[in-house]
Amino acid sequence: MTEKEEKNSSGGVSRREFLKDAGLLVSGTAIGSSILLAACGDGETVTEMATKTVTGAGSTATKTVTTTEQVGGATVTDTVTESRYICPVDGMEFDTLDELKEHYAEVHADGDSSALTVLNINGKEYSAEIEDYWTLQYLLCELGLTGSAKTFCDHGACGSCTVNIDHRPVLSCMTLAIECEGKSIETIEGIAEANHPVIEAYIKNDVAQCGYCIPGFITTAKALLDKNPDPSTDEIKEALGGNLCRCGSYVNHIPAIKQAAQTLKGGS
Repeated sequence: MTEKEEKNSSGGVSRREFLKDAGLLVSGTAIGSSILLAACGDGETVTEMATKTVTGAGSTATKTVTTTEQVGGATVTDTVTESRYICPVDGMEFDTLDELKEHYAEVHADGDSSALTVLNINGKEYSAEIEDYWTLQYLLCELGLTGSAKTFCDHGACGSCTVNIDHRPVLSCMTLAIECEGKSIETIEGIAEANHPVIEAYIKNDVAQCGYCIPGFITTAKALLDKNPDPSTDEIKEALGGNLCRCGSYVNHIPAIKQAAQTLKGGS
């Protein structure tokens, strides 16, 4: 598909540009802040700080208001965080995701087969305009999360594209992205960012050779340990049964996962 064909007819934003601009829920750059002195006198001081954070087109904006009040030597602090949803096409803000979807459908959809979807990936929220035929694997690649979104067999037979959805290993090449709204998606990037013991265990046990299949194995192993903190050898073999390794380093996975389980229990 050419860039011209990808352009949104209403806002001039291509799907590729839109996905690259999709932001995270909290992290970002503060675009405006103010400190207001509401009152000062009679032993009472009230200070209000308001900070608004946005993260790009299609992201969720957050506004945090912190009020500090000093009365008779006592300090009372109250913090309220408001989330607003930003339209990726025209930048309008809405209080709820349903309001944003309704706006998008009325103003920007124009008969397109795409749908505006918010996905929770590694604990962060991404807004994306998703075609109804896109796989989760394709979307993760477009978002730059290529670790777990390997394209190996592309037929659901090798396990290299495995991600965890609600703590259950799922083949992302066989899962429609549009079906994942409201679910918790975990990729190898999230597991590594959390410094899960299974990462270090795989390194110490020299599991990886070419490394292509390793993200799928680790993601599957993490799901197993979430469900079963002390798996037996047979349980590990059964859990990894859908993951293929072209280098044949299968025997090293078992001690690696057992070591990770021991670390999670507080052992060495």
